[in-house]
Amino acid sequence: MDLREKPGKIQTFLEIAIRFRLISIVIIVVATITFAATNWQNIVSMPIGASEALGMWIAEINLCETAKYIGVAAIASVVLFTVFGGLTAFITSIISYGVAFGALYILGGNETMPLILYGGFSFIALVLLFTVKTGFACGLFPFALSLCFWSGLMAALPATAENNWLPWAILSSFTFAATMVLSQITGKLLKAGMPPTGALISACKKMFLPHLISSLLFISAITAEQKIYVSAIICYVVFNLYFFLFQFPILSFSPWEKLRSSNRRMELKDKKKKQKK
Repeated sequence: MDLREKPGKIQTFLEIAIRFRLISIVIIVVATITFAATNWQNIVSMPIGASEALGMWIAEINLCETAKYIGVAAIASVVLFTVFGGLTAFITSIISYGVAFGALYILGGNETMPLILYGGFSFIALVLLFTVKTGFACGLFPFALSLCFWSGLMAALPATAENNWLPWAILSSFTFAATMVLSQITGKLLKAGMPPTGALISACKKMFLPHLISSLLFISAITAEQKIYVSAIICYVVFNLYFFLFQFPILSFSPWEKLRSSNRRMELKDKKKKQKK
């Protein structure tokens, strides 16, 4: 009789996503090149529009209703991350949102800045990937790798707002926060001695429900004053498929093994020694 616990549907789905990760990264590379070649102007216009709007909101200190809804959704996402991921998730999500919106503010609507900022971020992320032994360092470069792909998808989707830059800015910021939280939780599990793939899947299982709920809240906030339900549903489905079928699997290519502790193995040896005695 097999007494091992059978994996649930979420774990099975995540295991399948990891198994086909090579297909995911090939699709990302091919699609990103295609998007950049055919729709580059629209892709670049989204961060520029988002940075201009953010600068105006800060200057006027008079947020529109949509911005207030987005603020409530952001707070709700931090609460959900904290409930399911603990204090580590709380701190990581707060810092991540701050970094994401800080980057948009630095852009300042300058048309030459997106490529420079993205290039600089990708270079720093790649260096950190191989030099720093923390969870966030393992998550930065996979996020940078998939950001252009997500931007191309966003430019191709039906409009979920008057301007495409709004859903792009909000969902990209949320993806960054979710990726960093997932990476930090994975790093924490690795320090407890869990194998890399198992740690990544376990961390994503914890964040699965918060991600689904938070993305629903963000998309609802974006479309709150417009009756475009079909576009909102399409955006919600595509965004979550993107995260769990592309962003999550490529995280497994990071050098997680360097974070793994041997404590779990040592504890098992100690128990065996005690049993022999």
